[in-house]
Amino acid sequence: MMILLSFFFLYNYIKSTHTYAKLFLTREKTYPYALSPHIFFDQKVIAYSNHESQAYIPEDPRYPAVWARAWINGHPLSIKKYTRAQAAESGFVSRYSKYVWLSNYYEENGELHKQAEFVVLPADGTQKIDEYVCILNWEHVDRPIEEVTFTMDLGAITMAIPGIGKQNNPYYVQWLYGTFFRLEPPGYQRVGSTVSWRWTHIQRIDQKIRIQWYAWYR
Repeated sequence: MMILLSFFFLYNYIKSTHTYAKLFLTREKTYPYALSPHIFFDQKVIAYSNHESQAYIPEDPRYPAVWARAWINGHPLSIKKYTRAQAAESGFVSRYSKYVWLSNYYEENGELHKQAEFVVLPADGTQKIDEYVCILNWEHVDRPIEEVTFTMDLGAITMAIPGIGKQNNPYYVQWLYGTFFRLEPPGYQRVGSTVSWRWTHIQRIDQKIRIQWYAWYR
């Protein structure tokens, strides 16, 4: 009887999702060998469903992913980039995204693990402020998501500049007046070198996280 009920009543439930992002720098291979910023993205989702699912990573139009990969319970999934129109049939479409990464279908429950590398660009109308935008998007779930978190590790930024908070540091003014970092939306918590956002018991989320910092490397 329970098997018949589960057949007729499809469900899709996300228990928790935790996203971690960190800035890293690479050096260009051609002169003047400038430092190039990138974001490493790591996301884990605990989800349960009695029908086929897909791994999903939305992109902000200005900040595409260089690559993406995914696993379900440690087993690799094939994942490719699609346009918004192509992805619409799957139901995975954020109002903020133009392209999305989707995996092949899978039927397992448990931990979905996703990673990607995103480009970093100057914020609109600026030269020395860089930014990263992450889209958190989960909809069409049958019960509230217990916990959604996003954590940005700022350690690579602060550690790269010795004495960043001291008066003899060339970036002290930016640090003092709070213009070294700009964080959206409000409501984040800062602990040490990390900032984090947290939502609990929400039915859906389609949220942009925007992080800007003074581009001392350029």
